Amino acid sequence: MTVSVFDYEGELSACAAGDRTAFEALYAHEAPAMLALGRAMLGERAEDLVHETFVLIWRNAAGYSPAIGTARAWIYSILRYRALAHLRQGPRPDPARPLPEPAKPRAHTRLTEALDRLPEGPRAALRLAYLHGLDYPQLAARLGGTEDAVRTETRRALAQLDQAILA
Repeated sequence: MTVSVFDYEGELSACAAGDRTAFEALYAHEAPAMLALGRAMLGERAEDLVHETFVLIWRNAAGYSPAIGTARAWIYSILRYRALAHLRQGPRPDPARPLPEPAKPRAHTRLTEALDRLPEGPRAALRLAYLHGLDYPQLAARLGGTEDAVRTETRRALAQLDQAILA
């Protein structure tokens, strides 16, 4: 497993102090991965998403605190919330239309290995919810189950991922 030595917290702290070089380093390091994730979520609107995300990172870097999680998780939460906002504004996905598969991760991590161990149903539910912003009623319609069953399976899968990552 490859370990990143990039100092996300240090770069965010420098961004909060107005250091453009730190911002450029953060952008150069994460923009390609964020663009790939954005494309999986929004398709051709991904470049706008990444741009909006980095504007928000620059403006709100001082609001990051290690108490809320890792710096990298914080910047990706901004990307995800912006992507979900875009999905809500645009046309809702047709439950019958196939959605694009997400890009394969570059390296195996505990998360990707744990995802690979999940049964296909819960794995599909997590992918549809996270990458495409589907809620429980939409997941139930897409996956052909009841809303309660999808909710239960999804929560169980998230608990399994949580245990695998923290192990």
